[in-house]
Amino acid sequence: MAANACIKCWFIFVNSLFLAIGAAVIGLGIWVLVDKTTSIPGGDTIIGYFRTNAILTYISMGVGGLMFLVGLIGTIGGCKDSTCLLKMFLAIAILLFLLQLAIVIILAVPQILALLAPVFQVGWHTPENEATRDLIQSQLKCCGFYGDSEYSTAPNSCIVASTTTASATTAAAAATTAAAATTAAGGTTAAGATAGATTTINPTVYVYSDGCYAKLNAWFQSIAMYFYIAAGVLLALELWQMISVCCLHSGINKERRVGDTPMQMYPPPGRTRPNYNRPMY
Repeated sequence: MAANACIKCWFIFVNSLFLAIGAAVIGLGIWVLVDKTTSIPGGDTIIGYFRTNAILTYISMGVGGLMFLVGLIGTIGGCKDSTCLLKMFLAIAILLFLLQLAIVIILAVPQILALLAPVFQVGWHTPENEATRDLIQSQLKCCGFYGDSEYSTAPNSCIVASTTTASATTAAAAATTAAAATTAAGGTTAAGATAGATTTINPTVYVYSDGCYAKLNAWFQSIAMYFYIAAGVLLALELWQMISVCCLHSGINKERRVGDTPMQMYPPPGRTRPNYNRPMY
């Protein structure tokens, strides 16, 4: 009983933590959608990205809502000893465990990731993902999914630098105007000639040549160890939660079976009742 009590306390604590995190994610998502002006020091890039990408904000709120729901089911089921809620929690936990395990396997096996690359490329050029694409290109200093040749006109997030140069005909015209101004008798004529000269600027644009797919792979490889550690801890925690549910469910059923067993009347079957009227000598 003491072991089950300890497991129950830990189970309720973890689910209460998930409940609080889910509620915080939902609240943050609502704040991002409603407030478009308040800035957070050090987080303006991420907050601004979520403000310009409503789809990702709604997805994050959906994940937070799922965490809130799972935490609520687990907390109430653990506090009330409800086998129905515990079974529901176990079913959801198994589905989430398998989904996260599949994501880890896909990211860990390069061959599977290469098979999914064409799907990612289609999503890369979807207009709804423009904010995500621009953020990745500006932060990782890359252009296009495989290279800058995918764009007929490079977006601003691909531009490294832009320089301006005057054309040769414009320079010659400026020199002629300056010479005429020198030989002129009045300062007014020089000023007018100089004012009449126009300059044509030819911009030269430099863009990132590396593709973002290779840059994303390199970035993920740099944080792969931390990702796998975090994923392993999360999967182990979910596995422990599933084992805890099974233990709690078994303990609840055992207690109910003991409580429903009728009291054994004396004497037990097969034994005779003692004769209490026999003299005690």
